[in-house]
Amino acid sequence: MNKNMNIRAARITDIEEILFLEDQVFEIHLNARPDLVQKKPINYDYLKNIIEENNKRIFIAEENSEIIGFCIVCICEIKNHPIFHDMTNIEIEDLCVDENHRKKGVGKRFFEEVIIFAKNTNAQFIELVVWEFNQDAKRFYENMGMKIRENRMEYEIKVSKMRESKDDRKS
Repeated sequence: MNKNMNIRAARITDIEEILFLEDQVFEIHLNARPDLVQKKPINYDYLKNIIEENNKRIFIAEENSEIIGFCIVCICEIKNHPIFHDMTNIEIEDLCVDENHRKKGVGKRFFEEVIIFAKNTNAQFIELVVWEFNQDAKRFYENMGMKIRENRMEYEIKVSKMRESKDDRKS
């Protein structure tokens, strides 16, 4: 890990570089699940709104004045829920490291920064969603000490099956 790396809050002037990095990770998701993922879901206005929001943060990893990664987190408040205790959690919505800087400790530095942020907001947990196909990300988060709390499953409803069922009812 380079000692010249710095983690800081994102600025509006960083957005174009964030979008460039997002494209690297986005392609992985689009190729794995084109049935779910839209083309170019993250844009300038989306990131600008996050930078200006109070309940979200974008952290930037910089090395020699070059942005080499970003991490988007959200402060999630649970209040008066019928099942869960009131609590504050931090959700990692996106973590991206430039492909030329992966496996060099950048992700670990982001995770350490998120832990500090979580402690400063009195959060009880750090949460995130990892796609099943993204085994590298799963291993990374497990190495950071994260544990699986739940699994989200899906059952795909084929459009043709739905049409057939509707047509069968008409008979």
